[in-house]
Amino acid sequence: MSKMTLMQKNCVSYLSCQEEKKILFVKKGYPIRECQQCGRQFIEIQDLEHHVSTVYSDEYFFAGKDGYPNYLNQQNILYRQGLRYAKLIGRYAKPGKILDIGSAAGFILKGFEDSGWICRGIEPNETMAAFGREKLSLDIKTGSIEAFKTDERFDLITMIQVIGHVYDLDKTLQNMTALLKTGGLALVESWDARSLTARLMGANWHEYCPPSVVHWFSDKTLSILFKYYGFELIAKGYPPKKINADHAFSFLEGRSVKPIFKRVINALNRFFGKLTFIYPLRDVKWYVFRKISDK
Repeated sequence: MSKMTLMQKNCVSYLSCQEEKKILFVKKGYPIRECQQCGRQFIEIQDLEHHVSTVYSDEYFFAGKDGYPNYLNQQNILYRQGLRYAKLIGRYAKPGKILDIGSAAGFILKGFEDSGWICRGIEPNETMAAFGREKLSLDIKTGSIEAFKTDERFDLITMIQVIGHVYDLDKTLQNMTALLKTGGLALVESWDARSLTARLMGANWHEYCPPSVVHWFSDKTLSILFKYYGFELIAKGYPPKKINADHAFSFLEGRSVKPIFKRVINALNRFFGKLTFIYPLRDVKWYVFRKISDK
């Protein structure tokens, strides 16, 4: 194994990497570590066996704070996002068979289906997966990508706000490589830990919210990760992201300590919570990778 290959493997295999891991700061009791070789940031998961069922319970989708006050209220926003991403992928491939990892209720996947794609999804939360199956007639299996098995092969795999949440990067990328046809595409939307917003806010950056988020990437670290597993980066950009006001207010309430701030936020939410607005910060990006070899 060459020195470059060894470095790349160390940079993606956080369970076995021997490089020094500097603690940047502690957030919610979790040390946020950074690899001194590649710059990837992560937390160490103490209970791998129960991580998914504990973190992505119904509370994550309906209790607010670091999750959603009611994920189902995001339907229109996410459906239109699915349509936009299907149009984006149309620059590089014709509609074929797609696997959406972390489908939740299937709103983004529905946008792909209505754009001509044959859709499959996987989602760890049973309530969300059942909604997609029963209300949207989508084929969404309950489970994690790390444990997912099928004989199908796909033309496109999507991970929209998911790559930072997986508990085993190695297994995730191994499965993605095996499930994609050679020449197939991976569409990844991820927060950029090296964005101006993230660097200015430091430990107060909103995406530092363990244990629901486990990894934080930059252009460099995400590209290294996918390159090791046989992918090339062919495009990247900033999505025209929209969010519901109630989601933003719920998040702010969860981060507020003083009761008076919580009361103010609740009052604002009562008046403006149903509004939708464009997310103004450029700290989230999309990436399109093409599989060029089997790892």
